[in-house]
Amino acid sequence: MLLLVALLACDQKDEAQDAAAAALSAILPPLPTPSLSPTPTPSLTPTPSPSSSAAADAGSFPLQVWMKQNMTPRMNAKDWQGMAESLERAAQLAPPNHATAGYPNWVSIAKDGANAARAADLEAVKAACRGCHEQYKNKYRAEMRSRPIP
Repeated sequence: MLLLVALLACDQKDEAQDAAAAALSAILPPLPTPSLSPTPTPSLTPTPSPSSSAAADAGSFPLQVWMKQNMTPRMNAKDWQGMAESLERAAQLAPPNHATAGYPNWVSIAKDGANAARAADLEAVKAACRGCHEQYKNKYRAEMRSRPIP
């Protein structure tokens, strides 16, 4: 209502705009000043708890740390030679007596993955990783999670 009265009371366009702005500022709170720095957006990636990070960093999960340092970056970069080398090394990391200790396919899966990497076949490499993890990840964690890397 005040806005309408202010507009009608002014003869000139500029005066009407000034009066309208004054009337609005009397009833509305001022707008915040825009910031030049971007507002941080929340991350969708869960932040690991300090205790689990510290434990992994301290080497209590050596195979997990080795995988994150060697396999993950090479997979992400599609570094075929590096993946092949890491998968050959993973074959050597098989638990002692793996054939009779419940890890009979560890070596063959890792070698199949290395061959797939040499052929630059990402889907076959992923399948080898998935096959090993599905067969052995839970068992290894339960039995040998703190086993040092040989």
